[in-house]
Amino acid sequence: MFRINTDEFLNHPVYTSLFAIDFGLLMFMPLIRPPVLLSLLLVAGLVYLSMYFGAIFASSPPKRSP
Repeated sequence: MFRINTDEFLNHPVYTSLFAIDFGLLMFMPLIRPPVLLSLLLVAGLVYLSMYFGAIFASSPPKRSP
């Protein structure tokens, strides 16, 4: 089963907080109706952070459970 490695998130606190804030803003965006440029910027930031964490998780060795 797929398990999230929380140690990698804790090793990068700034990127983790940006990811959480960006995801939260995009979840509630339809309520505020911001400009299109801001929405595109937030989506681009979410894509960048997702790719960054994907590369970090792919390069770290998997944990073995006993």
